[in-house]
Parts: sequence; C-alpha cells; structure tokens
Amino acid sequence: MIKTVEEKAEPVKPFLKWVGGKRQILKDLRRLLPSDFEQRTYREPFLGGGSLFFALQPSKAILSDANNHLIMAYKYVRDCPDLIYRYLLGHKRKDCEEYYYKVRTLYNKELNGGSVAQAARFIYMNKMCYNGVFRVNSTGLFNVPYGRYESVSIPSLKHIKSVSSVLKSKEIFVASFEEALEKAEKGDFIYLDPPYPPLNGTSCFNYYTRDKFTKKDQDKLASIVRELDAAGCFLMISNGKSEEILNLYKGFNVCTLSVTRFITCKKTRDKVEELVITNYEVT
Repeated sequence: MIKTVEEKAEPVKPFLKWVGGKRQILKDLRRLLPSDFEQRTYREPFLGGGSLFFALQPSKAILSDANNHLIMAYKYVRDCPDLIYRYLLGHKRKDCEEYYYKVRTLYNKELNGGSVAQAARFIYMNKMCYNGVFRVNSTGLFNVPYGRYESVSIPSLKHIKSVSSVLKSKEIFVASFEEALEKAEKGDFIYLDPPYPPLNGTSCFNYYTRDKFTKKDQDKLASIVRELDAAGCFLMISNGKSEEILNLYKGFNVCTLSVTRFITCKKTRDKVEELVITNYEVT
C-alpha cells in the first residue's frame, strides 16, 4: 500500500527557474512515491531546479547534473548564502536590459571560473533571461536574451538561507547521468527527469549544455534504468508522452499527467501530457 509522503512543516521553494520544472505536479509525484521513501537514499542525476528534492527534503540525498554552471550555483548557495545574496542585491539595483547584456558578456568570459561572483551571475541571469531558460550555443556560450520583466525577482536572504540549510550535508557534484548512476546501490530511490524529446519538432529550448539530449541518450538512459531495476533500486522517471518513450519503458508502471507548459518559442502555454514511470506498484 503506497502512502502519501507528508509535507514538511516548512517547505522550501527552488531558488531557480527551470524549463520543465515539476512544481505544478508535486502532489502527483508525492502520491507516486514508495511508502518507505524516507528510509532510502535519494538520488537525482538531472537536478535542474530541484522541485521534488526541495519539496521532500530527504535526509540523505545525492544530487548531480551535467551542467557545471548549475551545480556551481548550488554549491555556493549551500556554502556562501550571505555572499551570494550580497552579489544578487547588487545586480538587482542595477538591472536593466543594457546591464543584463553586460553581465552576460562577463559571464561568458569567465566560463571556466568557479567563483561566488560567477555563481551569482548565473542566478541573476536565470531570473532575468527569457522564460528562465538555460541555453548555450555550440561553443558553450550562454545566449538567452533579456526577459523584459516588469520587476526584478531575486531570492530573498531568508529564502537563500533556507535553501542553504536544506542543502547542507548533501552530496552535490557535476556528472553525466551515466557517471552519476554508476554508484547507485540496491534500495536507493532514484528520480530521473531528463530533457524531454521535442513535441512534433516544436521545442526550441533544449540545449542545456553544448550537447543535446538525443534519442541515443534516451535509449541509453532506458537501458541503465533496466539495469538499476534488476539491481533492486526504486525508480521514478518523468518524461514526455510519446510512442518512443512508452516503448522504451514497456513493462513498467506508467501514469499519464496533463501539464501546462511552454511548448514553442512563442509566449503561449498549452496542455501537454507527460509520463511518470515507476518500477514499483503504486495505488
């Protein structure tokens, strides 16, 4: 019998916008968790905005992503929340379209830097760029335009500190999903939220790193999922609904959800169907 995981007394919201974030379907994801979730090690190798992680706040978690800029931001928020906020406040006071592009240029000049200032630039641009998209070109340069918002919305110091507190003692590192899953152990709970396949070729913001997440990657992920299933791991996978994905996970339990998403480059939202796939029974 699958039980609903109780909400934390003080839920913490993600500090970043992220394409495909799961905030609007958290109740559904909670409903689909194993009943003994709290006793398991939580692994999330496509961390992104971390909506499920922040909602659950598992006591033991191993978090990773292939996006080194993203992981750098997580680490500095965890380790230097006051300094991160100080930099963000400076950006907020100066924000305008011209200033945004100056920050973007500086950010791209220091791509190999691992400073708290660079992490703060990442967060600022995430808040002020078009739709909170993280996209890079073929040479790895961040190229998302200014978002033209009515107001500047950066995390408050209280929010940054609450995020920092949740991330304390958590293992956070840069890795491909293959590398991250190599160390998974029997009994671990693994949440997988890879970039989805394009919807009829209309999706335009799927360049999260220099490399696209291709059909070959989807195939590889499904193969690893079957290996982890055989090894005794508990798996939950979010993905777009398509015949391709349904075939890859044939034999697993599948739940279909209706979700509102930006599905094209236009500023319009539409209802799309997404899949939540598990290798354990849910009710």
